[in-house]
Amino acid sequence: MNNIKDVLNKFIKGEDRKIPVIIAIGLIGILLLGLSGLNDGGSSKKAEKQSAVSDNSEYAKELEDKLCSVISSIDGVGKCKVMITLEATKESVYAVDSESRNDNSSNTSKEEYVFSDYGSSEEPVLIKEKYPKVQGVTVVCSGGDNSAVRQQIVNCVTALFDINANRVSVSKIK
Repeated sequence: MNNIKDVLNKFIKGEDRKIPVIIAIGLIGILLLGLSGLNDGGSSKKAEKQSAVSDNSEYAKELEDKLCSVISSIDGVGKCKVMITLEATKESVYAVDSESRNDNSSNTSKEEYVFSDYGSSEEPVLIKEKYPKVQGVTVVCSGGDNSAVRQQIVNCVTALFDINANRVSVSKIK
């Protein structure tokens, strides 16, 4: 306890110049380590999330444009707006190398992703991408108050996206 008091007294009085320099360097090092850890983890996670949201919204926008074009060509629809909701995000399926062993008393299996060299980095081998399913569709159009037109739109949407009719809403545009 006396050692600590002696060091603090020397530090406060300014007798020993080495101690403040060592403490300042240590604090700066800790601060830099803390800041670098916060910056790297947060930015990469944000970038991945933004990329997934961006991919989803682009995919939904493309579907909406195509569906609006198809629905607009139905007799009696007129001016049309479409909104589509998706169930989830795009899913990527990667190549996996699996190994399994069957002993008399136990079964063991081991799976590892397959990587390939792309320039200076290794990346997992992508087999396929599964795009998200359509969850619901809303159509707002000039002919939305006509029951025959409404039924044609519902039939069109349910056939295209393999969803139930209760997931399709058709209304008249104002």
